[in-house]
Amino acid sequence: MLNTTRNQRERVSKLLLLYASEVEEVEELPFGSVGVIIGLKYTRTGDTLVSTGGSSSVPTILPEITPPVAVVSASVIPHSHSDLEPVQQALESLSRTDPSVRVDLQEGQILVHGMGALHLEIIEGRLRDEWNARFELGKRRVTYREGLGPRKSSQRSDIWRTEVGGRQIDISVTFDVRSLGAHEEADPIWDSNLVLDETGRPMPVPDSMTGTPLSYIARGIASALSNSPNTSLAMSHLCIQLKSFLVPSSISISALTGASAMILHNRLRDAGTGPVMEPYVRLKISVNEDSIGKVVKDLTEHGGEVLDLGPGSGTDEVGGHSEDGVYIPPSWLSPSGISLGSGSNLPQVKRSVHALAPLSKMLDYSNRLRALSGGHGHFEMSNASFKEVSEVRKLEILMEIGRA
Repeated sequence: MLNTTRNQRERVSKLLLLYASEVEEVEELPFGSVGVIIGLKYTRTGDTLVSTGGSSSVPTILPEITPPVAVVSASVIPHSHSDLEPVQQALESLSRTDPSVRVDLQEGQILVHGMGALHLEIIEGRLRDEWNARFELGKRRVTYREGLGPRKSSQRSDIWRTEVGGRQIDISVTFDVRSLGAHEEADPIWDSNLVLDETGRPMPVPDSMTGTPLSYIARGIASALSNSPNTSLAMSHLCIQLKSFLVPSSISISALTGASAMILHNRLRDAGTGPVMEPYVRLKISVNEDSIGKVVKDLTEHGGEVLDLGPGSGTDEVGGHSEDGVYIPPSWLSPSGISLGSGSNLPQVKRSVHALAPLSKMLDYSNRLRALSGGHGHFEMSNASFKEVSEVRKLEILMEIGRA
């Protein structure tokens, strides 16, 4: 079989068909069946496998599954030195089955990145239950991003000099590095950056070009973008186009990985510290009418922006909005509209609040909303995008991560 996502051939040893708890070894898996393929070496969740022995000479390639952006991270601390290798193996196995999990090493710490606080809890549970890993999970932190700095870098940064076999070798990789334009669309597989090859076409991920010079250059680009030389934050909203590369024939093309990483690292360092971006979330909050003022006040005090006030999902939704969208409390909510002795029979009108808020201020929002609404409120949260922060907030973030 051929893994078209990673351009790797796979040798299948067995095909198993599952019927609940029963397993049957078969020669083929019918359409729509749930089965197991044993012997896969390179395949991960989301990859496309096609048969190389079919009658069609051009295999059908399904669209790639792009995992959501990781916005929350935590350090993984093994209990002892002997637990380090099992923890790393468990994280590698987990990232193969869950493409939305990202693992990297920063300043000697193992960091795991997920889609949110709940996702990190699931990751922690799976590592303990499925792999029996012994570790502690550090404090949850929001994953910020850095943009391109304002300064220009010189052409000297396009050559990387190293020593191989006692001889100095120069490897040249030329990049065009700039910030994304207002109307340019970032590539989600490159973590909201746009990476182009020499022809100006989007560059695939390294695993899909195994063994080619572009695959080694792509690995170097990914390494440089994952850790800013100025703030250690991941880089975002950059457009990077490969212009040319030259590697001496006397050395392996795998040296392009280190050369590309260092050359791009130097370009980013020369550009200086860029704008800092913070992840925002969209909130839909449903509360009783009498709690809506406290909820809106709490959102604005924590940097949120109320987008809309609308009817909720309650059964007694009366009044509350005029035609021009201005919120007007219903008459029964006014003291003059409530007769004595009728307080116990007041209808519990539900209202919804649609808002945009920084994720860093919403990690404990479940507890806050419970206190604000007397336990009657509930909310839905989804990732929105990264927004550039003000200089004051930028300084707060740099102080938080120890870079100010």
